[in-house]
Amino acid sequence: MHFDYDSPIIRFINKGADLLVLNLLFLVCSLPVVTIGASLTAMYAVNLRSVRYGDGYVVQTFFKSLKESFVQATVAWLIVLGCGLLIFFDIRFWSVMGSGFIQKMMLAVSYALAGILFALVTWLFPLIAKMKDSLKNQFANAAKMAVGYFIPYTLACLLIQGISVFLATVNVAMLLLMLVIGIAIVSYMCSFFLYRVFAKHIKEESMGVDDLLYQDGSGDNETSKN
Repeated sequence: MHFDYDSPIIRFINKGADLLVLNLLFLVCSLPVVTIGASLTAMYAVNLRSVRYGDGYVVQTFFKSLKESFVQATVAWLIVLGCGLLIFFDIRFWSVMGSGFIQKMMLAVSYALAGILFALVTWLFPLIAKMKDSLKNQFANAAKMAVGYFIPYTLACLLIQGISVFLATVNVAMLLLMLVIGIAIVSYMCSFFLYRVFAKHIKEESMGVDDLLYQDGSGDNETSKN
């Protein structure tokens, strides 16, 4: 029996296996909680590479990124976690403060800040995975991209992540799917949108006439080289 290892079915199976492994690596390396940022960065390093160059080298790419970005990604995560906890407690506080105008206004502000933080995080760790820069500039660039490319890129990623989180909270089967492979799938889907923007700010060699990212052979600006 002859197998076509380049057939769509085989590629689909291989991709599924890669995402299963990637999801497991992310969960295991996120167990200390403080390492979630580094694990998220490493997961995006794998998926962004896959979007650009194809599948393979999941374990090697993951741990290479984990090692290289560990300090910056961990500090970034602790900052994000601190801000997130402040917003969470602020929402809890105003939720029990009656139902007046001030309470509603402050709740609206708190939820707006949560949305802004969510949008920032959507770009921050993929940026750390893809570009080398100071932590201050990583935050600044993440904020600029979140706002400057809000439609359709930031919005699409927020919808993908938001719908996934919602389904996981209301359906046990969906929650189990997320824990087994879903987190990696969400990251992979977002990576397609993120890389379309990264292609405007990094310079890489063109992969030929069918290259959808670098049809002219270069990016718009060279801020990093992968």
